[in-house]
Amino acid sequence: MTTRWMAALLMATMVLPGWGQSQLQGRFPLTEHQVAQTLSSNGILTGDEQVILLAKVVASEPSPALDILSVEPLGDRSYGKRREARTLVKLACHAPGTCLPFYSIVTRQEAVSSAPSPVSTIREAGNAVSKSNAAIIMRPGTHATLVMDDARSHVQVTVVSLENGIAGHKIHVASPDHKQVYVAEVVSSNLLKRSF
Repeated sequence: MTTRWMAALLMATMVLPGWGQSQLQGRFPLTEHQVAQTLSSNGILTGDEQVILLAKVVASEPSPALDILSVEPLGDRSYGKRREARTLVKLACHAPGTCLPFYSIVTRQEAVSSAPSPVSTIREAGNAVSKSNAAIIMRPGTHATLVMDDARSHVQVTVVSLENGIAGHKIHVASPDHKQVYVAEVVSSNLLKRSF
């Protein structure tokens, strides 16, 4: 009886290590380095240490080409004399079916200075434009169509303008229920555009 148990345990120890590996064959983990390379090749210089993957992501091939689907600011955090700007980046594999779309957070360290923040500068510029006699073609509350395009899809969404709009300038718009806010370029009095 003891010999049978020892033989069974020996067989189990030989089989179990291979069992876990056979399930993961054909799956290659995506890394922070791959995301950083993709961002850097698209003009956003990023180091591996600046990228945080929000989940473990695997692909069906090693080192697949990645596409950036969207980039959204998450806000800044201040730590004494340092400020950390965080951005949520949505990516997907270029070849369909290679991996599922996934999110990562990209952080940037900046020194806190007495210079105005980019957000306040943009707001001041927007206020100056609204005070001028520029040709405002879209007013707050205007219902319009937002067209979003990329190489894979074309989406049209009904939105409501949140601020005055001049043709060619970007403004904030929201879904009719105000649950989703977009920044889009004004094309006409009832049409805006942006990319994913």
